[in-house]
Amino acid sequence: MQKTIALGFVLVSLLSGCATTGQTPIEFHTSNHLTFELGSGRFNTIDVQPFETQLWLGSAMVGSLMTMETSPDFDTAVDEVRQGFNEAQRSSGKVVQLDLGNSAYGFSVAVNGYTTAFIATSKHPTSWITISTQDDIFEEVLSSLSVSKTRE
Repeated sequence: MQKTIALGFVLVSLLSGCATTGQTPIEFHTSNHLTFELGSGRFNTIDVQPFETQLWLGSAMVGSLMTMETSPDFDTAVDEVRQGFNEAQRSSGKVVQLDLGNSAYGFSVAVNGYTTAFIATSKHPTSWITISTQDDIFEEVLSSLSVSKTRE
């Protein structure tokens, strides 16, 4: 009888969402001190390329991360991303300026089922990053995005 009651509590916990289901968020750290999380159920393979890290779920690429060096035409990465925002506003995609606080600047563009964020931080003026994901994943990334402290 006690085993049945205990099993009942476990089942109720699973059905009500109180128990963990193995969808642990994975924390990503980028070269310009950004961090974000993505649930482990959103991807099952990380493919590290020379200039890009790709996230795959089965045979579908669900996201990618790239670090871009700041062009010599700009004093800082933030200046370059601001210019990119001005140019993106003339595109056909949905362009949104991101609210990232005082130490970062970024925007996102949604086109053809993918949303790409272009983000620079004042702490790292020599490069900026792009985070591109399928539209249904982007909000999860954006909601956890923050500028981290420099690792010692």
